Amino acid sequence: MAPISWADLPPDLIESISNRLGLIDLLSFRGVCQNWNLASFTSSAEIESTSCCEPWFLLYGENSQCSLLSGNDKKYKINILELNGATCIASKEGWLLVHREGSLFFFCPFSRAKIELPQFPYSELKDHVAAFSSAPTCKDCIVCVVCQNDEMDVLLYTLSHGAVAWTMHKYTHTRTCFKSVKAATYVDKTFYFLDDTNQVIKFSPEEDVKWARRQIVDHHSECREFLPFFIKRSCFEEKSIIEKLGLKNDVWITSCGTIVPTGKYPKLFFNESINKTQESESCCHKGVWLTPRFYQISPGTCKNDFTVGSIRLLDFICYSFLAGVVNSAAEIN
Repeated sequence: MAPISWADLPPDLIESISNRLGLIDLLSFRGVCQNWNLASFTSSAEIESTSCCEPWFLLYGENSQCSLLSGNDKKYKINILELNGATCIASKEGWLLVHREGSLFFFCPFSRAKIELPQFPYSELKDHVAAFSSAPTCKDCIVCVVCQNDEMDVLLYTLSHGAVAWTMHKYTHTRTCFKSVKAATYVDKTFYFLDDTNQVIKFSPEEDVKWARRQIVDHHSECREFLPFFIKRSCFEEKSIIEKLGLKNDVWITSCGTIVPTGKYPKLFFNESINKTQESESCCHKGVWLTPRFYQISPGTCKNDFTVGSIRLLDFICYSFLAGVVNSAAEIN
């Protein structure tokens, strides 16, 4: 009797093993042979998104060569062509919302899964912050991009699952009350936008009164309302990311935050800008905090939501978003 090859293991067994692997091990596992690759199609390294796991940091943007820092401070080099010249404006559950050359798209950097969005009203984005309610493959997903103009208006552009165009919402405020948006997230059917002076603007798409403004106060104050997430403002320097990535001290880095599970309340990482250069024309690096997940999208599972006949290059599938998608215990009063 001929010995059984590793490639001939039962698909159910291969899938069961792959579902227990972290991201780096899963990527290596999928490269063993075609059978292992196919059997692990639905594996997503979910073990990396437990409440005890820290987000990873991805340095990108200058060219296709990126640096990846894992939650236990291991450094990897990775080539991601799609992030060359791009800017990440939101990150959640392993998906990035990316702006590049006038277009917006969802992107999973480890599988190269890409989901195009309808044309955004602005071809150029500057200081825009975004959030999305859930993974772009979910039917309840809503994308929200926020910007502020010179007339002291907060402009929101939302895109729901199935929509073919963005919807604008406007909130007028006094500049002394709310500064530039430094973080955005979606929790419990509400979008939250925070500045660096403890001001919060809430937007609830499903409520009759959609807008509300709050201020974060000391937890000893009398409060009737609590933020449903923790806040992390200066994680980049606190975690010594510059040193761990082996960068020079005189660098300029802008980073996109994320939100990660931490037990009862998730933790929101703020966007940051670290400028230690003495030259105004120094090159600015870009970075993004992300949950290390691996997603693939099958054309057969999304026929009602995405354009059928998607482009497939190597191991990445590019879909159109058109026929369907967009989803602290600190105290406020």
